[in-house]
Amino acid sequence: MKILIKALSTTLLVLSTCSALAGPQQLSKSVFSTATQRQSVTVLLREPAGNQLGSGVLVGSATGGFWVVSNRHVVQQQKTVCVVGADRKGNAALVLPARKDKHAQELDLALVWLPRSGNDALMVASLAPLRLDASQMPLVIATGYPTPLQASPDGPPYSENEGLLLPMLQRPLEGGFDLAYTAGLQKGMSGGGVFNGGELIGINGAHANPLWPGQWRDQRGKAVDEQLNSKLELVSLGISADVIRAELKAAAVPGSELLRILSGVDCNPFSNEATVKKVSQRSW
Repeated sequence: MKILIKALSTTLLVLSTCSALAGPQQLSKSVFSTATQRQSVTVLLREPAGNQLGSGVLVGSATGGFWVVSNRHVVQQQKTVCVVGADRKGNAALVLPARKDKHAQELDLALVWLPRSGNDALMVASLAPLRLDASQMPLVIATGYPTPLQASPDGPPYSENEGLLLPMLQRPLEGGFDLAYTAGLQKGMSGGGVFNGGELIGINGAHANPLWPGQWRDQRGKAVDEQLNSKLELVSLGISADVIRAELKAAAVPGSELLRILSGVDCNPFSNEATVKKVSQRSW
């Protein structure tokens, strides 16, 4: 396996470049059959003003609403965000604060509560019940909404990129990243899903070329060795479904007092031609 990984590391850049070009129209029929499902659960997160923050995934439902998972570096210090689905309709949602648990490791993961609107019956992702065997290097698909080079009033397009899950990490990295894969990511896809077929195995977190250059450390704060650090600059990194499941289990549905902050949030302000023109001139 060490020989295989060493050989593979010399081709990661090629694989990442090729996978970045892969879209739904390039997927095999067996994978394409679940593409609509993946798109239905992958959402765009943005500010009410229209600025794109990143991506997210619908991962669960509870009385009164739905859970969306994304990265902490995507939502940043936002208390509210707009969750935009495939229909381009935005809905106000509440960003839960990071857990203040001295026993919990700091994660680049955020939960967002999306209150139910009317009789909405949104599809939520199916969390993989078992962790994939990375030593078999299974095919995975990264989803999200890349930040476009040119602004559009319709916002960024949904994207899917193929790649291989790699057995590179013996323990999680800082931020809780415990998945490594060759599927190419672009800015804006952070927080989007990592799927094996129709099952969610994790979310995107960091990408090649790299988003955080320098020295990687594991969750204990120990610097990884130089060889692994170099390889990490060639792959994409994510947070597994196991971590997401644990965060959901510890989360509580916010009460009415906390949800009052959403009453003044307008997530669909682009209702007239002048506003659309203004938004089209803004960088997403």
